[in-house]
Amino acid sequence: MLSEEDYAKVAKEALHQYPIYWEKLVYLGKSDNVTFQVQTNEDHQKFLIKIHISTISIQSKGNIASELIWLEALVKDTNLVVPVPVRNLQGDLVTEISTDLSENTIMVTIHHWIHGSVLQREPTSNETENLALLMAALHKHSMQWNAPEGFNRPIYNSDHLYSSLNQLKRLVNLELISSEVFFHVEESAHKIANVIQNHKRLPSNWGIIHSDLHESNYVFYDDTPQPIDFSNCGYGFYLFDMAETFLHLSS
Repeated sequence: MLSEEDYAKVAKEALHQYPIYWEKLVYLGKSDNVTFQVQTNEDHQKFLIKIHISTISIQSKGNIASELIWLEALVKDTNLVVPVPVRNLQGDLVTEISTDLSENTIMVTIHHWIHGSVLQREPTSNETENLALLMAALHKHSMQWNAPEGFNRPIYNSDHLYSSLNQLKRLVNLELISSEVFFHVEESAHKIANVIQNHKRLPSNWGIIHSDLHESNYVFYDDTPQPIDFSNCGYGFYLFDMAETFLHLSS
């Protein structure tokens, strides 16, 4: 298990491969990724560095690069403010770091920092409308965009649902939830899977989605929401995207 200091060493090693003159690293946290803010001598010039530590399959180099390919396309084709990826000195989106701190190669990516604040309250009606317009813009781009060959992202279908259910079942074995509670969760999952399987996929309702656009994954700059953290983006129904977002808002 690497420490915060170990991850900082990895980040500094990676930064040698980017055209960035940095002054300070600020540790942000650890989840599927370890993240640092990269500060420069210019107040408005900051970056986000991600050290990809998740062991799930979507964290392969090709899949990580696919996430960034969509971000580059969004920058090129829309007016949305998204975390623009920074290519390294070799022109690659993903940098592989070999270190004696780990037996495995560590993958690192860097994005331009998105300025704004996470809302610590319910959004106003105007902010909610702008959030809906943001989502509409993402989905419109997805409908019109042709992903390049080799583009590989997770698929949010019934198989994905059952995979999540199997992970949850481990909590029964650990006696963190009762078998009675899990029975009701499993019953609900089967009903949801049935709806997913019977919902016809069309270009107008299925495509690349953010999939995790909740209140911690968009920041507001004035009244404008700006999406961040596309690490779970993949193929799914646009309704799935909408449900994830509005699930976190009060009625």
